[in-house]
Amino acid sequence: MSNRQDPTHPGQGTQPSTPADGATATCTGGCPRCCAHITVDQISGLFGGGSSSDLATAVAAFNEAFMKFSVNKCLRKAHFFAQCREEVGSTLALAEGMNYSVAGLSLFSYFTRNPAEAQQYGRVDGKGGHPADQQAIANRAYADRLGNGNVASGDGWQFRGKGFIHLTGRETYQKTQNEMNAKYPGHGLDIMSGSDVTSMRGGMISALAYWSWRNCNNAADGGSADANVDAVTAIVNYHTKSYAARRTHFGTTKVSFKVDECTNR
Repeated sequence: MSNRQDPTHPGQGTQPSTPADGATATCTGGCPRCCAHITVDQISGLFGGGSSSDLATAVAAFNEAFMKFSVNKCLRKAHFFAQCREEVGSTLALAEGMNYSVAGLSLFSYFTRNPAEAQQYGRVDGKGGHPADQQAIANRAYADRLGNGNVASGDGWQFRGKGFIHLTGRETYQKTQNEMNAKYPGHGLDIMSGSDVTSMRGGMISALAYWSWRNCNNAADGGSADANVDAVTAIVNYHTKSYAARRTHFGTTKVSFKVDECTNR
């Protein structure tokens, strides 16, 4: 069967199943890779600390859903995975750790207003010290913010950063869930409760939905210069100190996804 008749060829249809460079393409601009499924090899260098099974599951989830959320250009893929790498690290940490020291809690306005609680719940190292009470920290750091309830609601812990792009706050979770429901009905995920958002599949699909909801594709389409990476970062995590790190990750993904060879720009 020729490539033009084979629906599994990466250049055919909207959800090709074979990741390879093809002679034909249906994507605008004629690039055979924009609409092609990604491979583990393309992103394994980013997530070397994760298990091979987790990485394979994450790749399968991306391939299942990326067309639903229009992450269907080489440049968009490169920007997306550069952000994911910084959000979850090389080990695929799909839930935000709250292991803050007493001094580290100064990042949160709640604890600057309540220094005694920073001392009580923050990590104190050395003899006579104590570990961080991570749940108590999250419930206070994120209370009455981002659509969360008060400290007693437990929203801070439940809706702390999770997923391949760390969704944070009840409002962000809900708007991401709404985007999933609208763009990918039948996905079968409930990120508002339970552990779906910290599964490899749920963490990936929720990240794609967040990306779509926040119009990150538009920013990604701007190009591959440092300023373009920074523009995407500003949407994903405006106050982060990791702008430079995300530019470095993009240098890797730009090569992995052959951005300079893409004709669909």
